[in-house]
Amino acid sequence: MSAHTVGREAESARVAELAARAAAGNGASLLVEGEPGIGKTTLLDTVAAECARLGMRVVRGAAEDLEQRLPFAAIGTCLGLRSGTKQDATTARVAGLLRGEDALGQSVAAVNHEFAATEAILDLMDQWCAAGPVALIVDDAQWADPSSVLVLHRLGQGIGQQPLLMVIAVRSAPRDEPVAGLIRGLQARGSEVLRLEPLPDAAVAALVREILAAPPGEALAGLVARAGGNPMYVTELVDALNRAAAITVDGGVADVAGREPQALPASLVESVLRRLDFLPRNARDTLEMAAVLGPTVDVTELSRVLDSPLGAVSEALVQAMEAGLLIDNGRQFVFRHDLIREALAEHLPAAVRTALRLRAGEVLAAAGAPVERVAEHLLAGTAVDPGTVDWLLSQSDALIVRAPRLAVPLLRRALAAVDSGAPAADALRLHLVRALLWDGDPVEAERAARAAMLTNGDPALHWLLLQACYRQGRLDEAVTVAEEALRLPDLAPGQAGRFHGFAATCLFYLERFDAGELAARLAVEEGEADRNTQAIGLGYLGLSALRFADGDMAGAYAHNERALAAFGRGIQPDLQADPYAMRGYCLLELDRFAEADEALATAVRHNQATGGVYLALTHALRARLRFLDGRWDDALAEIETGLDGPDPLGQAVGLRALAALIAIRRGAYHQDLHALPEPGEGVGGRKYGYLTRWAQALLEESRSRPERALELLYPVWERAWGLDQRRIIYRVCADLARLATVVGDHKRAADLADTSEALAAGQPTRSLEATALLCRGLADDDPDRLLSAAGAFHQAGWPLHEGQGYESAATVLARAGRETEAREALGKALDRYAGLEAGWDADRAEARLRQAGIRRGRHGPRKRPKHGWAALTGTENRVALMVAEGRSNPDIAAQMFLSRRTVQTHVSSILAKLSLSSRVELAISMSRREA
Repeated sequence: MSAHTVGREAESARVAELAARAAAGNGASLLVEGEPGIGKTTLLDTVAAECARLGMRVVRGAAEDLEQRLPFAAIGTCLGLRSGTKQDATTARVAGLLRGEDALGQSVAAVNHEFAATEAILDLMDQWCAAGPVALIVDDAQWADPSSVLVLHRLGQGIGQQPLLMVIAVRSAPRDEPVAGLIRGLQARGSEVLRLEPLPDAAVAALVREILAAPPGEALAGLVARAGGNPMYVTELVDALNRAAAITVDGGVADVAGREPQALPASLVESVLRRLDFLPRNARDTLEMAAVLGPTVDVTELSRVLDSPLGAVSEALVQAMEAGLLIDNGRQFVFRHDLIREALAEHLPAAVRTALRLRAGEVLAAAGAPVERVAEHLLAGTAVDPGTVDWLLSQSDALIVRAPRLAVPLLRRALAAVDSGAPAADALRLHLVRALLWDGDPVEAERAARAAMLTNGDPALHWLLLQACYRQGRLDEAVTVAEEALRLPDLAPGQAGRFHGFAATCLFYLERFDAGELAARLAVEEGEADRNTQAIGLGYLGLSALRFADGDMAGAYAHNERALAAFGRGIQPDLQADPYAMRGYCLLELDRFAEADEALATAVRHNQATGGVYLALTHALRARLRFLDGRWDDALAEIETGLDGPDPLGQAVGLRALAALIAIRRGAYHQDLHALPEPGEGVGGRKYGYLTRWAQALLEESRSRPERALELLYPVWERAWGLDQRRIIYRVCADLARLATVVGDHKRAADLADTSEALAAGQPTRSLEATALLCRGLADDDPDRLLSAAGAFHQAGWPLHEGQGYESAATVLARAGRETEAREALGKALDRYAGLEAGWDADRAEARLRQAGIRRGRHGPRKRPKHGWAALTGTENRVALMVAEGRSNPDIAAQMFLSRRTVQTHVSSILAKLSLSSRVELAISMSRREA
């Protein structure tokens, strides 16, 4: 046994158990906590060795305190994405995302880019896990940057499904909130915690025996007891005694010879610093200065920073390594423990440390080092010299993307250092506004932009100000900024077209449709005059939205296709609408479901790559499509995925309401009416408020209050206009017409028939025609119209509404005494409801027909069981088969036109239904079933 693992036998055994479980497919996470020197890193060494022995891919790294403001620094180090070594295509793509390559052209803000990078890292981990078991080991996580913390959190969410062991070591001292939140989250999901306590006396004695090859005597045991059971401190004390020639071995026992040595180190830090006494002065100075610059030491860089010969610096570092202060990891030197580095750095005066950091920044900038490393060092100073200003002007784009929280303060310092009227000041102000927007601070970006515009009328500043106002939800002011920009002299037609186009979509959201129409047409006109494809695309995108608001879905689709053609591959991330999602939305409204499904799959991929601004919207549309075509379990998976991601446009209102609608129809909603939150006045609430009212109305009806249900739902139809106009919400009509009939409100039933027929006449689709037939059939008590409505809904691919058509026909046929036809129609309705597991709809239909003296003449189809293979939906069966084939979630997602998150949701559902806990168990179960 290694001296370093003495006294940690129980912990080592538990780690081995978890590693074996992960290697067998049952993933787990483990938190290792303890004070500095207590043995966390040593235990991680044991983890890494055991996982390697089991044939697992081991990826390991440590967070650094100097990199806490650098996104993905910790996880990038662990996964080898920052090393510069040769990588395969997938890994290289992820590494490029972390470097921020083309980020400003792909995302609107850091949060969106980081979402895309997070998804890419999770995809990579999924692929690695599909190829074989993986161990992810993170040391010093108390210094992990927030982006890395988020990745670790997300990995922990589905870890039980994967052959993944995630081990995170963290100091037991107080922690920043992101790390504290990570620990709480992992523990809530069952993560084990190993708190490394001080070694007991027997283990300390065993440790001394391992070091000295002899047990300690009474005096020596008393001295090492001062270490308080800290194994690193024990080792340093014994080493200090050895260096002082104070230990002798007599009769097989090691003990202190003669009197107790004077001035033994009183702490672990002091014991470490004692090692410096054995180094030459030059080596000691070199090491202290290296400590200021970070935990890793690049010999060539350090030589340049210190302006010392490479040979002399190398010799000093080798001497430090021989003294046990540095470790050679094959590429560079690393401090043996960060406690050592901290203690060494503190030996230098603060002014010297600052000067060294500034010097390092200048040297690294000249050498073309990564911008974030340069900025970290430059920020250590308080002043900015002309060289730093020049560097900032040339490297701002890269720095803003890679580390906006370094860029903002550095740009502010640079602005304070230059003449306010100098051209450099104008450029710095522009970069500052962009940095603030990228960092997700539109309020401060607006303030900075307005200040810059006092002396500079650059259209680029107006464009950024417009973005800042828009991102605060102040669309009126965004339109005002666009109008001010359009009055600028010498504004190129293409630039004017972009401002018109942006304003057009803002005006659409403000429901100022006439002004939006004019702005959109001007955008196309100005864009075509200047051959500016962005302006043309924005104009057509605005026209598409406006035709959509008119209910002209064919026109909206045609304009959107023109927008996509104009944008080509140049779809900018600052669009206020996603043309890919809009294509899917239009096709959905035109009953072209197969094409809509394909278009929305493209929209998912696009939003994952650009950071998910419209990702929740895309999942909401996919959920709605699956609700209409009867794939309700798949709809719920899309809802769960949409709620789990970023939602800047308030899609949660519609997602939760749709989930409630499904639960109510399945008889599985057991909460109070007030559990459904009010939609609110935001864009999401205004657009999807009808779904909330629909769910509330059905809940009232399910509790035998049809009058109240009608009073809740009918005003939604009566007052529909703008973003929730009737062309969008006509799905409620089948329920609304039934309610009006049940409560005897013939006027409303007739009005509903009239308005739905007018809607269908304006732009006929099969579902609109079916809706009009159903409403008229109920208003006129016409069973033949109702049967025709059911047939039309079948052609449109709306099984729920088809069932409602048959249910209503059965009711009217029964009243007319046509019992055989009524029973047949009832049977068809119940078949459709059974396929959806719409238990409440089925119960309601049977109850209505019983009142008319009609009972089901035969048993309906057997309900799908809740557990076992027979419980799986068609989609879940396909996912299960591909999981059993060893396919990763990203591979399955690509094959099935889903998102990786949605696949993960399906896998969780499959495992729950089969009472399994991992993908490996699923593969075994599948093979046994096939056998």
